[in-house]
Amino acid sequence: MSLDDINSRIDAAFEAYPKQLRVAARYVRENPEKVALHSLRQVSDLADVHPSSLMRLVRELGFERYNEFRDPFRQWLSTQSNSMRSRVEGLSAKGKRGQLDETVADVFARELSDVQATAAAIRTADLVAAADIMIGARRVFILGLRSLHSAAYFLDYSLKMYSANSVLVEGRGGSLGDEVRDAGPGDAVVVLSHRSYSRDTLRIARFAKDAGAKVISIVDSPLAPTVAFSDVKLVLTASPSALLSSVVSTLSVVQALVAVIILKIGDEIADAMKRNEGFYRDFDTFVED
Repeated sequence: MSLDDINSRIDAAFEAYPKQLRVAARYVRENPEKVALHSLRQVSDLADVHPSSLMRLVRELGFERYNEFRDPFRQWLSTQSNSMRSRVEGLSAKGKRGQLDETVADVFARELSDVQATAAAIRTADLVAAADIMIGARRVFILGLRSLHSAAYFLDYSLKMYSANSVLVEGRGGSLGDEVRDAGPGDAVVVLSHRSYSRDTLRIARFAKDAGAKVISIVDSPLAPTVAFSDVKLVLTASPSALLSSVVSTLSVVQALVAVIILKIGDEIADAMKRNEGFYRDFDTFVED
């Protein structure tokens, strides 16, 4: 059995697992290098579960012994060019040797690889389903906190080019969550969330879902907390070896989602853009060539 097979089994059964098994499964799913390198007890400590819970997961996934379960993780790790530690050490050494060109090239290569993997994983049908919800919604709340605020802002900015129903959830003045206070049936919430997952993001999204709103998750893992109650999930690739939290793949998904929406609403976007152009002329917004 390969690591992909193990991950597929976890994804399929995750919601049916009891709480401690879900904790163990999430850790295994999101930290394959730790499973490859550490013992049953060490991984249990890292995941903050009892060893018996981790061993129960091992058996649920079709393995009798932990070492047998760990083999696919070791095989996966052997194919990886760099672990997190070696990558940090390598970048530090390159910097000391003045190899900045190589370092920059590595960053671009990683981002390109993530975008390519995301493009291969995201289904057009899911983008269309998300677009349909957003087009039909009374209001579309956009929720992306911390490092994902930039991607959330870009989505909100793009939607406002043709519609007034987009609401960026920012929590200005300490009022985080107030924007969705009266969310309900007919509304939609687009959630952008990466590890480590924000408690505020989960809390606000769940509140809106319980109030009857549709939830669209743009996330970096099929086990992201909001996926369990999402109407549509768009799972992207964000390399775990990245030294800084990257939003490049997230922005690519947002771009694709906006493109699908524009194609579906057709002539409406042309009328909106004409109004926008008139506004920009009146306000002398842009420098003329």
